[in-house]
Amino acid sequence: MDERILEFIGDLRRAEVRVSPSEALDALAASSEIGLADRDAFKAALASTLVKEWRDYATFDRLFNLYFLDLQALGEGVKKALGPEDPRVTELLDRLLAEEGMALDELTELLMRGQGSEMEVAIRSSGQSAGLDRLMYFLQVGFFSRRISDRFDWSAVEADLERLVKMLEARGLDPGQVARIRNYLELRLEAFKRMIRQHVERELERRAYRQGEKLTREVLSDKPLFALTPDEIAQMKSVVARLARKIKDALALRQRQEQRGRIDTRRTTRRSLQYGGIPMEIFLKRRHREKPKLVTVCDVSDSVRNASRFMLQLVWSLQECFSRVRSYVFVSEIAEVTQAFNTYPVERAIEWALKGAPVDYHCRSDFGYAFSRFAQTELESLDRKTTILVLGDARNNYNDPQAWALRLIRERVKGIIWLNPEGQWGWGIGDSVMPLYAPACDFVRECRTIGQLGEVVDNLVHHWWRRGR
Repeated sequence: MDERILEFIGDLRRAEVRVSPSEALDALAASSEIGLADRDAFKAALASTLVKEWRDYATFDRLFNLYFLDLQALGEGVKKALGPEDPRVTELLDRLLAEEGMALDELTELLMRGQGSEMEVAIRSSGQSAGLDRLMYFLQVGFFSRRISDRFDWSAVEADLERLVKMLEARGLDPGQVARIRNYLELRLEAFKRMIRQHVERELERRAYRQGEKLTREVLSDKPLFALTPDEIAQMKSVVARLARKIKDALALRQRQEQRGRIDTRRTTRRSLQYGGIPMEIFLKRRHREKPKLVTVCDVSDSVRNASRFMLQLVWSLQECFSRVRSYVFVSEIAEVTQAFNTYPVERAIEWALKGAPVDYHCRSDFGYAFSRFAQTELESLDRKTTILVLGDARNNYNDPQAWALRLIRERVKGIIWLNPEGQWGWGIGDSVMPLYAPACDFVRECRTIGQLGEVVDNLVHHWWRRGR
């Protein structure tokens, strides 16, 4: 069971649920104390040691049911699968075997007297060498069921059953009772074979769940944001949430490492001279790094609204990684929406920013007017610790681009990062003024997918704040 729990923890980690080695040890200790008699208590013990955030519980619950469905063998469900119990038959067989001194094969003993949990252990043990790690498709279920089945000595079981029947007939037992005993043993044999197939099907479901989740995230992460359907937008919210958690976890690890400090080789070497070059005293150097300030400026016109939605969600999910976050949205007029994020939950605030902010969502995009208004009203609030993150396609509808406003903003801040949801092939073609804005930016990146967005924000959180101006 410890091996099964460790496999379960491995799948939790692959599903991006954080489980530390100490928490895994706590889970093993708790499960050994609780035992398997009470499935609910066993599940609660694992959940209390492995789940730290409520949003991870749904993943834990689903994987637990895939891994530990066999615990129902202790209840009525698997008892029925083993066929109806007949106390008179078992009593008669036990008395007969004791009188004759007949030794049976281990598998025959298991079929006659074994409980559901014991049968599951025998099946799982045989399945470990059956190559189930290659199980990927439903059409393989029959093949792997036969592979596990072939590891049992069925000829010995059949020989034992024939010996039992002949012994019963030799004792003059009524033919009806002999048929009843034979039927009882054959039913348990068939139930055991069904349990083999059910075990393989559960293993397939477990692997399919893990691979399906991973495939869904990969497909959505690489799909252009403008091409997402309403259903995919709903699924993408969870993908963005996972991405934010991954970035935060990596940052937390790096911060813990920096708090411990790194070896100061110069001071350590200098002090070691008085000990004959042996580093008896170790000196560490620690660097305090200030969190960056971030200002997001998002185009919320129809063509890039999905990209703005997910950038706002990602940035505000990571707001503790920054000392301050402010957000603005624009089509032509520009408006600050920071207060909405401070007041409402993130999802509600995003919907308000995309539909209810004091801007005209139905007018034609005018980047030049938006930047000039931002420079006139917000320039004094910017400083050298601030990074501007702009998301927009720079399609200015042949209006005045007013690139001077972006250059003026750049003089006051640490840097400007521009994410363009349009492919580079379109920059500078038609009404695109991207070539006029690019010189004022430190980084200009194509950002057509959530994967590209994640790379930019991850770099912003982990590396951008290390740069000098």
